[in-house]
Amino acid sequence: MKIEEMITADRADCSGCAACANICPKNAIEMVRDAEGFAYPKINPELCIRCGRCDATCPALNFQEKKASALPLTFAATYDDDKILRHSSSGGIFSALSEIILNDGGIVFGAGFDKNWRVVHTAAKNFDELENLRGSKYVQSQIGDVYRQVRSALKSQKVLFSGTPCQCAGLKNFLGGDHENLLTVEIICHGSPSPALWEKYIDEIGYAHDITHVNFRSKRKGWGAVININFADQGQEFRSLSDNLYTSFFMKNVSLRPSCSSCKFRFPNGQADLTLGDAWGIKNFAPEMYDRRGVSAVFVHTDKGKKFFEQTSLKVKQVKFVDVAKRNKFFISPTAADSRRKKFFNDLAENDDWFAVMQKYYAQDDAEIRKATAKKNRVAFIRKLRAVLAPLRQNFAQNLLVVSSLREGAEQKNLESFFEQNTQDCGLYFLQPKDAFVCAENFSGVVTDLKDGAALTDFVKQYNIGGVCVEKPLNFGESFSAIVEWLKTCGLPVKLFAPKK
Repeated sequence: MKIEEMITADRADCSGCAACANICPKNAIEMVRDAEGFAYPKINPELCIRCGRCDATCPALNFQEKKASALPLTFAATYDDDKILRHSSSGGIFSALSEIILNDGGIVFGAGFDKNWRVVHTAAKNFDELENLRGSKYVQSQIGDVYRQVRSALKSQKVLFSGTPCQCAGLKNFLGGDHENLLTVEIICHGSPSPALWEKYIDEIGYAHDITHVNFRSKRKGWGAVININFADQGQEFRSLSDNLYTSFFMKNVSLRPSCSSCKFRFPNGQADLTLGDAWGIKNFAPEMYDRRGVSAVFVHTDKGKKFFEQTSLKVKQVKFVDVAKRNKFFISPTAADSRRKKFFNDLAENDDWFAVMQKYYAQDDAEIRKATAKKNRVAFIRKLRAVLAPLRQNFAQNLLVVSSLREGAEQKNLESFFEQNTQDCGLYFLQPKDAFVCAENFSGVVTDLKDGAALTDFVKQYNIGGVCVEKPLNFGESFSAIVEWLKTCGLPVKLFAPKK
C-alpha cells in the first residue's frame, strides 16, 4: 500500500492521525509505536483485502496545498465565568462552544486523561465529563476508534471535535468531507511530544506517590505556562513548563514527532472551522481585553465556525490577524526541531532507564542550542508568513507607501489605524528613518531593509505600490535628501498629510 511506501521513504510524512486505521473495513491496520514512542500504521497482510481505502483516506497522501483567499476573522475572547476560566488553559472558548453542543443534546470529542494518566481522545456527553477535556495536553493523544464514533454520532447528533490540525484533517478525510452537524476546532499546535516519554515520566514520579491531578497549564498564579501535578500524600510538582523535566523537552522542541517539523496542516492548510489558542501579548494590542485568568485567540475559517462562535456568550474584540499570528508563529509555521533531537531519542532507545536519560539532557547547558533553534523558527515563520500573504497582496488593486517620521508604540499604532480606516482593499507599507530605508508591512509585521533608492524602486514594483503619502513636515535625518530625490523620480502620485496633534 502507498501508506507503507510513504512511511518507509520518510516517517516524517505520517502524523499518526489514525484515519487509515479507522477507515479500514477489515480492521487490518493497527497503530504501533516505534522506538521513539510514536504510533504508525502497521498493516496485517492476512487481513488486508487491498481495497485502497486507507490510501484514499490518508491526509498526507492526498494533501493539496491551499492559498489563503483572505485573512481569517481574528478575535480575542474570554468566557466571563471564574470557575471555567481557572480550569481552562486560556480564555475558556472550548468550554463555551462545548456548552452549545451539549445543551442541544450533542456530544463533544477531545483529548483527556484515562485512569492511568495516559492521554486519549474520548467523548463527553455531559458537563461532568467535559471537565476531563478542558485544558492543554502536551502529549500526542491516542485517537483509537474516535473517528468511527464521530461518524456514528453525526447520524443523529451535533458533534464538536477538538484536536490538533492533523487530527482534524484526519477526521475530515475519514468522513469524506464536511458535515452539517460537525463543528471542528483545532488548537494552535506547538507540536506533539512522544506519548511514551510522558508515560515513562509519569510512571516514574508516580511510583512512590499516587497521582491525583495533572494540569499542564495551571492558573494558581494566573495565566501563563506552569505545570501542576498533585499527589495523594499532599506533595506536588509545580513548575514552569521550561523547568519541568518532561515539558522542558517539549518547549525546546526535542521530544516532538518527526512530522511536526514538516507539518502540512498549518494555516492556511488546516481543515477546521475554528482555531483556538492564547492571545499572548494582548496588553500590547488590545489592553482592554486583558484578564489575568486568561484570554483566547480565535481564528474563524468558515461560515459554520462563525455561526457557532457568535452563539457564545463571550467578551469579544476583533483584532488584527498579524497581532495574534506573530505571537503564535506555529499557527502558520512548522516547528524546527532542536539539533539534539536525534541523539536524544537514540539514547532513549539504547537505555531502559528513560528517566535517567531525560535527567542527563535536562542538566545540559543548552543556551546556545536553544538560541539557534529559536532563530530557525523565527526565520521559518517570516518566510511562511510572506508566502501566505503574497496571494492576498495580489488581490489589491494597488498598495500604499506611507513615508513618515519615526514613531514608537501607541503613536505608530494610531498612524497605522488612521490609514487603515481611510483606505480600502489596500496593503500599507511604512517607510521610516532608521539605519537606512526601512519598510514595515502593516498586516504582516515584516520589516524589510533597503540599501538605497534603487532598492526602494524594486520594492515598489514587487509589492504593487501605486501611491505615496508623505508626512508634512518630514524629518528623515541623514536619509532626508535621498528620500526627497527618490520621490522626485519615483513616478508615483504623491500626497502630503499632516497628522493631528
